[in-house]
Amino acid sequence: MPNTPDPRARLLFDQSELHYDFGPGHPLRSVRLVALLELLEKSGLWTPHDERLCLPFRSATIEELRLVHTLEYIEAVQRLSTPLPLGASAQERKERAEFALNYGFSEGDTPAVPDMHEVAAHIAGGTLTALSAVMGLPEGGTFREENEHPLHVFHPAAGWHHAEAGHAAGFCIYNDIAVAIAHVISASEAKIMYIDFDAHHGEGVQHAFYDDPRVMTVSFHETGRYLFPGSGDVLEVGRGAGRGYSVNIPLEPFTEDGSYIEAMKALLPPLALSFAPDVIISVHGCDTHAWDPLTHLALTLRGITQQIKLVHELADTYCQRRWVAVGSGGYDLYRVVPRAWSILWAEMSGQAVPVDLPQEWIERWRSQWVAQAEEEQIAQEALGKTSARETFPTTFRDRPEDFPAQARRWTINHANRRTVAFVRQLVLPPPVRHAFPSETHHQSPLTGLVDLLRLQGEEELSQSNTFETAKGPLFVRSFCPPSFIERLRVESGMHAFAHLPEREYQLLLNIAKSPDSELTIAHTPAGEIVGEVSLAPGEGLWEGLENVYEVAIQVSTNWRNMGVAKGLLAFALKLDALEDMILFALGLSWHWDTVGLGIPLYRYRKLIAHLFGMQGFCEYATSEPDISMEPGNIFLARIGSRVDSLAEQQFYKRSMSAPNLLRL
Repeated sequence: MPNTPDPRARLLFDQSELHYDFGPGHPLRSVRLVALLELLEKSGLWTPHDERLCLPFRSATIEELRLVHTLEYIEAVQRLSTPLPLGASAQERKERAEFALNYGFSEGDTPAVPDMHEVAAHIAGGTLTALSAVMGLPEGGTFREENEHPLHVFHPAAGWHHAEAGHAAGFCIYNDIAVAIAHVISASEAKIMYIDFDAHHGEGVQHAFYDDPRVMTVSFHETGRYLFPGSGDVLEVGRGAGRGYSVNIPLEPFTEDGSYIEAMKALLPPLALSFAPDVIISVHGCDTHAWDPLTHLALTLRGITQQIKLVHELADTYCQRRWVAVGSGGYDLYRVVPRAWSILWAEMSGQAVPVDLPQEWIERWRSQWVAQAEEEQIAQEALGKTSARETFPTTFRDRPEDFPAQARRWTINHANRRTVAFVRQLVLPPPVRHAFPSETHHQSPLTGLVDLLRLQGEEELSQSNTFETAKGPLFVRSFCPPSFIERLRVESGMHAFAHLPEREYQLLLNIAKSPDSELTIAHTPAGEIVGEVSLAPGEGLWEGLENVYEVAIQVSTNWRNMGVAKGLLAFALKLDALEDMILFALGLSWHWDTVGLGIPLYRYRKLIAHLFGMQGFCEYATSEPDISMEPGNIFLARIGSRVDSLAEQQFYKRSMSAPNLLRL
């Protein structure tokens, strides 16, 4: 990357934000921001008063804070921002402590400190300004030209994701992220993807939008079995219209870079494509690092850098570059936070990070670290982590030799893979999973589905046909190669999986490119795709079973009630070689556009059962949670006539062996 900053990137900071500090004995101290800004300046990555890299902002108003917080809570924060007079009686102090505790302020976690309303409201105003700016809203500032407003904004002092509507929590007073999101969706009806990489689950943001389909919250965090706040289970998927828009990936303690990166890649690209966000706001708490004294995760800056690069790629690909990043947690104040967030700013602003840290910076901040090294060692050893007491970094990147492999690496990675597979099953419709197969998915012993079917006697796999409908003829073709899909386009009514026709087209192209999947499509003579059936290896519960394939179907909303689904499904499944396979369809209400059908849920379910029943599918019982969680979902399977009894028994056993939900 060149060392000329991107003119569309801004770093948001104000000196008043350094007052967000809970005192010398508290893990959260604003000295980490001082170390960060000095590192940026001495590395030539940022100049404090360069208007090209800065963005002015103001405090959030009471009305803006009330988009998320109750007026009672805001008034309590204002009252607690003024200390009791020195001569206050013991009774007055007791009543004050009880009042503070009612709103989440306690000495051990989030103590009430002077002027906290003003400081927290200013930080909330900064995040609101940042998100408004990238969306081109008035609250983001005025610019001479439309194309001059920033597209990337980093607000390192922000990210207070634990604060709830009526109480403080986890060092968080006002939830600046939720306030900013609430403002933007009310002002623009934008769709916002919130990605939280902090080691602690961002329950405050999730709760604020738990029933809102305009906001997708995605959180990668250490499992709540051992870590505050104890939430973030995989089954927290949203409520009502927001069901499926809350995504949680609780990772095992001592998770390392490889497993973390694998989890991100398995979930973030398909989620971004299917949700089709207008902007991404990401939380980059670096308490995921192996040296952090408050958590049990074991990342290095390699994993954190990959996290940053992946979000940048998603913003460029799916959001017209619109991306806001905030800091949040990170309690190794000198060794981790400044380097991690410098890498984040360098990525956002298109600059290269130097190899070595500036010597002047090292000399100043190493002495600060040494002064508290003994305290840090005790905290690290209490967590069972290697303290690396003698190690103060001299380079921006971590040295691999400072991070020995975890003794339980295989067990940890295996547990995380099970969690990721389960989350994919819960929140990704089948065609999206087919288009983005997991890198760790068990492949068939041959190179792909085509070879497998040819081995079973099907030489001419790709076939075509024509059938008549009330709107005219349709052409159907199976085993569509990518080159064929590239010559077509998706009709406007194809939006059940990725919401936008152009995104649906990308899904179909990805499936066509997969060697282990099969795509059958129906298209008009004018070249518009109006229906599709995909076939891909079962994952999740069926991982490792041979010849078990999942079927998914979609028909354009403009071509319903014309027999298209019936004809398309029959054509896709007519190969004799499929009699050697077990086919299943799962959770169909997730990927069939029921809105506008005008029929009750039970009638819809019966319709789906009848459609697949005509192709030999029967309904079976299953412990798969998505079925029991959604009344419209249904589990259907077709056992090929040449499938042996052992394979059939294994399939039935798997269908009733969902993961231990308490463990997840």
